[in-house]
Amino acid sequence: MFIKEMFEKQIDRDIQGVIIVGQSEEENVAQELDEYVVTRELQKHFAEFFSAYKKGIIGNTPKMGVWISGFFGSGKSHFLKILSYLLANKSVGDRKAIDFFADDKKIVDQMVLADMKLAADTSTDVVLFNIDSKSDSNSKQNKDAIVNVFLKVFNEMQGFCGAMPFLADLERRLTEEGRYAEFKEKFEEVYGDAWEDSRQDFDFIQDDVVDVLTAMDFMSEAAARNWCEKASEPYQISIEDFAKRVKAYIERKGNNHHVVFLVDEIGQYIGEDSKLMLNLQTVTEELGKECMGKAWVIVTSQQDIDSVTKVKGNDFSKIQGRFDTRLSLSSANVDEVIKKRILEKNDTSAQTLRLLYGQKTTIIKNLITFNDGVE
Repeated sequence: MFIKEMFEKQIDRDIQGVIIVGQSEEENVAQELDEYVVTRELQKHFAEFFSAYKKGIIGNTPKMGVWISGFFGSGKSHFLKILSYLLANKSVGDRKAIDFFADDKKIVDQMVLADMKLAADTSTDVVLFNIDSKSDSNSKQNKDAIVNVFLKVFNEMQGFCGAMPFLADLERRLTEEGRYAEFKEKFEEVYGDAWEDSRQDFDFIQDDVVDVLTAMDFMSEAAARNWCEKASEPYQISIEDFAKRVKAYIERKGNNHHVVFLVDEIGQYIGEDSKLMLNLQTVTEELGKECMGKAWVIVTSQQDIDSVTKVKGNDFSKIQGRFDTRLSLSSANVDEVIKKRILEKNDTSAQTLRLLYGQKTTIIKNLITFNDGVE
């Protein structure tokens, strides 16, 4: 028997060493869910998270913030990604994300599994993103930077234009009136290319947009031209308006619908900028107040929330009440992960090794044990 034949899973398969948020090809998702090792520490974190999340499903709660902390290599981004699959109950082939945890007995506590199934069965839109890669290059100088990134990803999730929020507003309006499909069809007839492929060149296609909106009788030509001119002005949205927009979307969806924002590396993005910290606090507060547990904010950070809230001596104790669920990941269980994810043996090999070890125990001990107590 060759060593490579002894393992439960192929030892020469491609294993993702670093988990990147936003990278999710079908085969990667299947591998991540299949090989995800729920350590003793993670059993507790899953229990705590889904117990808190359940409050927003069966009732209302303003405490809808989750702060996941842990240093590089602790697996916080991987944990965030797995949460996103479970909350969306992502389909992979003929299995759902929850099946990997229930059928493969990754979670042993039946009450935790019941909470996870309840979350998986709840209609949910999941918005998973790395905040640094989604923000504009100059946005950190803007005190409303975080709400602008949230608006961008929220628009993209609905299929609207993320880069130009004024265009997303037009698309939202058309959608609410049930005419967005008609607009896209007419635009393609007039311009020759699909709307989604052309909208980033808005400055060059304004005349065509005006013609289409006028031909549809959605706006008068003067109103459409006026809207195009205003579109070039800097876009502003208050945090309160953003929260109301999310609430309106959830209400339109009905059926206890949830929206979950999963934000990777928020601590690194905020750094020591107290304006950004205040912006995150207010976004979370307003979403909690407006949506009452139907919109959640889950963030990861290398520092725990107590370290981050002492930014430049400011007291951000208020934000701690919003991020009521705090999960701290350590790197202590790396050996458990390696043992189960990579070194797990198949039955025949495990028995062969046990027999071999039984025969060779004395020789091995003699090789590594010394008389003076040093190993």
